[in-house]
Amino acid sequence: MNKRTDSKVRLLDAAATIVAREGAAHLTMDAVAAESGMSKGGVLYHFPSKHLLLEGMLNGLLTGFEERVARHREQRDGSLIQAWILAEQGQSSSQRSMALALLANAAESPDLLDPAREFVRGTFSDVRSEAEDEDLNTILLLAAEGLRFLGMLDLLPLDDDERGKLHDRLLNLAGKGAP
Repeated sequence: MNKRTDSKVRLLDAAATIVAREGAAHLTMDAVAAESGMSKGGVLYHFPSKHLLLEGMLNGLLTGFEERVARHREQRDGSLIQAWILAEQGQSSSQRSMALALLANAAESPDLLDPAREFVRGTFSDVRSEAEDEDLNTILLLAAEGLRFLGMLDLLPLDDDERGKLHDRLLNLAGKGAP
């Protein structure tokens, strides 16, 4: 990793730490500078605006998710829906915090989520096209997303064991719907 990339990663890690510790409202360029130990000028060199910092965070989330899906897909002999469910189940609290920050900021700047929209659109298309039962795979994907989203917002009225059982059930159903 070159020095420039290393600095960007350091800044994105600092931003994630701030959001996880203090919430999305406290994500400022000054806070990122303080957390990372870099000057505000250094922050602005890599991310000239908060919007670009948030885009960097989103890109990191999407890339990390794609990597988890690919890893699980290799382990599941190519089942995308099962890999997606497993990747969602493996989302860290830091990743959930970043996703919440992005969601909060998207209220003011809806275009911030354009890369995520494209990613999800492509995934839905891929999940549907590889299945014998497109509707079942769509329902499974929506259920997995619903569990993740409600959990992220702390609205899921299930404990970890109940949530785990539902994930296992989704995986089982996904195995039955696989080609």
